[in-house]
Amino acid sequence: MGTAASPVNDVKKQPGESRDSGVPGSDRFLTLREAAEVLRLHPRTVREYIRRGEIQGRLIGRRWRIRRKDLDSFFEKAPTGWHFAQPSGDHK
Repeated sequence: MGTAASPVNDVKKQPGESRDSGVPGSDRFLTLREAAEVLRLHPRTVREYIRRGEIQGRLIGRRWRIRRKDLDSFFEKAPTGWHFAQPSGDHK
């Protein structure tokens, strides 16, 4: 399970899949579905973040690939709370 600081450590391993590829964890590539599982979001939401440039991703063979370190970076930069209850004159 992930830590409070970084929940991105809990990608589920698929049957027959080995996570010991010799590639350091931060250089691993995740599929769109794996990235969505890590963030506990719908894959469409992750795809929208990629489209807006908030998460770095690449289309490789018509499939999205996201570097683990880019997902970690997105998480670290994400706001820690919702700011929807601001007074009407205080929009930033």
